Amino acid sequence: MYQLDKINTTRVDKLKTEVEQRTTFTLNRCELNIFETHRKAENVKLSFEGFTITSMLRGKKILKLDEEKQMNYIPGETFILPSAKEMVIDFPEANYSNPTQCTALVIEDAYLKKQLDYINETFPRHEESGNEWQLSLNQQFLQNDEMIVSLGNRLIRIFSGNDPMKDILVDIKLKELVLSIMRLQNFSQLDSQDFMALKVNARFKAVADYIRRNITADISVSELSNIACMSKSVFYRSFTNEFGIPPNKMILTEKIKYAKQLMDSNTVKIKEVCFASGFSDPNYFSRIFKKLEGITPGEYLSGARKSAPQRT
Repeated sequence: MYQLDKINTTRVDKLKTEVEQRTTFTLNRCELNIFETHRKAENVKLSFEGFTITSMLRGKKILKLDEEKQMNYIPGETFILPSAKEMVIDFPEANYSNPTQCTALVIEDAYLKKQLDYINETFPRHEESGNEWQLSLNQQFLQNDEMIVSLGNRLIRIFSGNDPMKDILVDIKLKELVLSIMRLQNFSQLDSQDFMALKVNARFKAVADYIRRNITADISVSELSNIACMSKSVFYRSFTNEFGIPPNKMILTEKIKYAKQLMDSNTVKIKEVCFASGFSDPNYFSRIFKKLEGITPGEYLSGARKSAPQRT
């Protein structure tokens, strides 16, 4: 799991409040807030006057999205929120030795529209998918990928730094961040069961289905380009434009996802999982697993077994 770098928390004697202590860095059309909470609390309400991209750095929150739905929010995840939408938050584990910490990047709505217009004009998507680039509020929770973490860390450094041209630097990185979020949303739509609601190219949906049906096989990009009815070069470029990762990385991502399912549901050995997931080299499997998940297969398997229900 990809996580943003932790930031030093506020010294206890400098705290103005134990719940959602706030540090703000303000630029012309956006601001970065860093929140930290040092004691348990419930039903804390928070809203922002602008489209908001939040990312957890440490600890755990519970977001109450409505009366019936609530979500655990932990490091490795990003949550997006429309302007003026209220969040209700619980902090079930926060204390001085284990505070929560998160960022909230707030962007003026007009400024966000300007960013989206620029992306649509410069990199039109409708030729491949029939839709423009847009942020989906039906996909508010995102599992961070490598790009989102890299951009998030860079934006924190720019906002908190002293560069006199930080407005220009943030503008550049914001375009990248918004595009990366939309690509990640597109990628997650490949898991959708409602095919008619998909806003991604149907050819790419067929490619994703083929990978999952043949997860144990040695799949090549040439095979996938044939399924998409594209030349190999056009397919590679179009797929990467749409999702922000090349098709060969999606193959690895799906294989690791399948490997995790095997480890979650069975008492298996790592070598068995390796071969069952279509890898021929356990060392290579371990390296890819660590790169994509941030932990080794052994560490994941140990955690999966600890969390499994005990038989009586």
